[in-house]
Amino acid sequence: MEKKWHLYFIMWVSWAWKWTVLHALKTEKNEKIDFLKSYVTRRMRPWEIDGDIYWFITQEEFEESIEKDEFLEYEINHKVAYYGTKKSEVERGLRDWKMLIKEIDTKWLIQLQAKHPDFKENYTSIFLDAPNEVLRERFFERNPWWKEIDLDNRMESTRFERIQAKQYCDYIVDGSQSKEEVLQEIKKIIGL
Repeated sequence: MEKKWHLYFIMWVSWAWKWTVLHALKTEKNEKIDFLKSYVTRRMRPWEIDGDIYWFITQEEFEESIEKDEFLEYEINHKVAYYGTKKSEVERGLRDWKMLIKEIDTKWLIQLQAKHPDFKENYTSIFLDAPNEVLRERFFERNPWWKEIDLDNRMESTRFERIQAKQYCDYIVDGSQSKEEVLQEIKKIIGL
């Protein structure tokens, strides 16, 4: 039987057009695509809406869901808050024969591969990257009040993400291209 659904994980280094690409795919309103939302325990930022990109729940609710084995993957991010994908979200997409898209970190992909090795045939992982010079320029362009130390910390994380991406990701897309070129490359990979 032909496979009619697939899960695409989009990972990134900061400032490699991840949110731009995800927003562009969402605005196309393609009936084949569904976007999986993370459940998170961090505080909602003033501009965020519950259920738009994230479902905001309490730490107690999250830990109860962990005990019930309701997460496909989950992690404590930045030692502050839980983030995770519920199995029910994936099952809903399967039931509706959707192409599922989910943004995650490389560490979550590694966890998923370790916990569910048989699941690999049903997902494709895409990592958006850009050269350090481009990331540096975009960092200060978008965050002029940040300090060099903040950038150094981000770049150290980026170094580890790149190493993991080379080992675990199916595709690495050059995020130094224009937004339109990155979007077209992603669309080609996912078959749109």
